[in-house]
This record gives sequence, C-alpha cells and structure tokens, in this order.
Amino acid sequence: MKKRAKVMLTVVAAVLIVLFTAVSSFVGLQVFAGSTQLVTNEETKGVSETFLTKYGMNYERFCNTYKVEELEITSSFDKHIIPADYIYTIESQNSKDYQTVILVHGLGDNRYSNYPLAEFFLKKGYNVITYDQRSTNENTARYTTFGYREKYDLIDWVNYIEEQALGKKIGIWGASYGGATAGLALGYESMDEKVDFLILDCPVSSMKWMVEEEMRNMNVGIPVSYMTWCGNVINKLKLGFTYEDADVANAMNDVKTPVLIINSKADSMTPYFMGKDIYDAITGNDKGIWTVDDSEHCEMWLDHNQEYCDKVESFLSKYE
Repeated sequence: MKKRAKVMLTVVAAVLIVLFTAVSSFVGLQVFAGSTQLVTNEETKGVSETFLTKYGMNYERFCNTYKVEELEITSSFDKHIIPADYIYTIESQNSKDYQTVILVHGLGDNRYSNYPLAEFFLKKGYNVITYDQRSTNENTARYTTFGYREKYDLIDWVNYIEEQALGKKIGIWGASYGGATAGLALGYESMDEKVDFLILDCPVSSMKWMVEEEMRNMNVGIPVSYMTWCGNVINKLKLGFTYEDADVANAMNDVKTPVLIINSKADSMTPYFMGKDIYDAITGNDKGIWTVDDSEHCEMWLDHNQEYCDKVESFLSKYE
C-alpha cells in the first residue's frame, strides 16, 4: 500500500511539474512576444504632418538649408542594415571630417523625429547622424530589446564617425528608449573613451521595470512577478540575456564621459526615478541633471524650449 501511494505521489508530482513547465513556457512566450515586438516598421514609417506641425518644422526648408545624405551601414552584430540621415552643418562645408552628434530616437519614433534636435546641434556647429533603431521605419532588425541589442547599432555609428573624423569630437543624444540604448552603449567595454559627451532625455533605466509595468497595466489576474520571471527565462533562452543585463544604471556605473540627464517629475512613462537612478549610479563628477516639475514624457523641448537649449549649451561649453 505504501509503495502504491509513493508511486501515485511521484506521478502526481511529475504531472504538476509538467503542467507548471507548460504553463510557464506559454506565459513566458507571451511576455517575450509582447516585450520584444513593441513597434513595427509599418507603424513607424516616414515623417508625419502631425509631427511637423507639433514641432513647427518646415521639412522642405530644413532640407534646403542643410545637406542631408542618406546613409546605411551593415550591423556588425547581426548583419542587418542600419539606415540613417547624415546632416552636414554649414560650418563643415559638407565634410565628414568634423565634430558630430548621433541622435537616438525613442520607441515609436524614427530618425526623422530627431530633426528638431538635429537643427539645434547643426546651428551649434555639429554634423548630425540620426538613424532608425531596430524594427523601426527602414531598419528591419528583428526584436526590440530596451537598448540591449540596440546598443550595437549605436556603437557601429560611433565607430563610423571615428573612421571619418579621427580625433574630432563625438557626442550622443538619446531620448527615452533611445536613452537606454545610449547608456548601455557607453557602458560597453571602452566605448566611453570614444564619446565626448552624452545627453539623456527621459531615459529608460530598467528593462525589468518596463516589462513589469506592462504586465501591471494588462491586469490579467496572474501575479506580475511570475509573468516577469517567465518572460525573463524565455528572453535568456531565445536572446541570450536577462532583463537585469539591460539595466542602464548598472552599465553606466564606471562611465567617464560627461553626462547630462534631463527628466520630469510629471513623466509617467519613464518616471523621474529612472533618470535619477542613472545619475546616482555614475561614480564620476562629470555629470549633471536638470529636472522640471510639469512636463509629460519627452515634452521638455516643447514646454521649456529656451531653458532646454540653455542647459544643453551650458553643458556643452563646460566640457569643450
């Protein structure tokens, strides 16, 4: 009788393990699919009239004022094409052998979304590269990874500039999701030695928190911690990294590049603590943070434009 009971318990345990594994795999795959395909190329195609109106931009006049060259390079990471616009400041006389800023857009935007900031840096005497991130507009790379894989595209563009303009200043500006890309890139190996300044506007600091927040908003009745754990396991199995590996604050701990962080206490998408966590994590003294109280996510450029420009100009002049 005891032997029979033991066998039955073993069978029940085995069935429960199989069920747990099956359910966890299903949940993990759903979380993985939802967190790694957040946008599509079709959804982020081109430049909209709504965007141009919002930012008061005359796209035709911009292109007539500055030479805009379409470029593409091949990713050194997984060989997809990384399309970009290379925009020449008038002072460079159409030469790439000149100081350059790379602009990294946020989720749901594309390289054209950076044109308002491009104009600012062009007027300050910098050439500009603005490119499409993964799974956006003309960049057909599969999976969005909150900056983890995206960092390799940015690193490729930094290396491109270094080849074209050896010894010239290189800067990076990244917004939101693009801020995570920039932070993870600067924390990778010795990349901070190649970049002279970094500006992060409402940066994402934690992939894990963003995934958990998405799970909370779904309100499906399953514990968020369990769904996140399942997604993290599948993410590791499929892509080779965990959510913790995409933590921007940890990555930037030893970054030597001067960093300016811009954020808002009213931002609900990438809350104030994200920028502050990154700022606090940087051990060096070449850092600054400017926080406003009232702007929504990445709206400081519109709400506080003059102060935004002044803060960036002051930061740039300090480290020139």
